[in-house]
Amino acid sequence: MKLSSLSSVTVLLAAAISLLACESAPPAGSPAANPTPPAPIVVIKPEIVEPTPSSPDPIKPTARLAPLNPQLEAWKQRAAGRIHEVNSKHLFEGRPEHLLRAVIVVEATVDRNGKVTHSKIMRSPGIASLDTAALRSLGSASPLPAPPPSLVARGPLVYQETWLFRKDGRFQLRSLALPQE
Repeated sequence: MKLSSLSSVTVLLAAAISLLACESAPPAGSPAANPTPPAPIVVIKPEIVEPTPSSPDPIKPTARLAPLNPQLEAWKQRAAGRIHEVNSKHLFEGRPEHLLRAVIVVEATVDRNGKVTHSKIMRSPGIASLDTAALRSLGSASPLPAPPPSLVARGPLVYQETWLFRKDGRFQLRSLALPQE
């Protein structure tokens, strides 16, 4: 027999002995010698609990939105009308589309004469040209209509308006826009 054939036979013999060793019985007293039977499957039926008449009312939310101030809402519509009047070339007519290019919220500070003294972007998708267009359209409409004295009794009026931009760059203000289709 050649040496390579002898070593092949030796390897095969060693493999066969190893396989036989795996099938030998475990030593007595070892945990493997006495395997535990599988646990029985227990099915528990869910219990249906009916509400009792004496149970307390469901938890009601404690936080509420502030009621709309009719004077502020009316003034916002007049201010939006002024912005529309001055920026008519940049507006679109009709209902806003479902998929707008941008919704930009601007916070503006207005003095008692209607002059916009400060404005900043509060929410934006980050399209700089549209942010600039929103701020520019507000600035070009200043002064806005003078707010009612009750809205500026404690100082300048700070309010927010939302610009709705279509894909073509034209906009509407939410205060005047129709509901979306």
